Amino acid sequence: MNSSQPAIPLSVWYDGDCPVCRQEVALYSRIDQNRALEWIDIVTLADSDFPAGKTRDDLLGRFHARQANGPWHTGVDAFAAIWDQLPVLARLAFLFRTPGIRQLAELGYRGFLKWQRHHRARRILSKLPVA
Repeated sequence: MNSSQPAIPLSVWYDGDCPVCRQEVALYSRIDQNRALEWIDIVTLADSDFPAGKTRDDLLGRFHARQANGPWHTGVDAFAAIWDQLPVLARLAFLFRTPGIRQLAELGYRGFLKWQRHHRARRILSKLPVA
């Protein structure tokens, strides 16, 4: 992004090889009429394109979003940050911050991460050439 362009309020790093992630990005992109979100596909980035202090494994290991030159949000907090930027969902973002609901959402997210790691490994193996 050059200096004449306005900063995107929230950049979101996602696993472009994950079918669930791609569907979610497509949904959020359709409702992001203000173009407040920048979607960055981690798997297509060169090693030199990662933000300072972050690696591909860091970003693939847990959902990350970052406000323009500001703080990082991870996991359920990243979902809340995304919802804050989408007028149709902004009124519900507080749910991810409500004690009890936040912990349940985090447990569900950790379950998804476990499923995702297993399926990411299977996708990688299926791309390897057969000897």
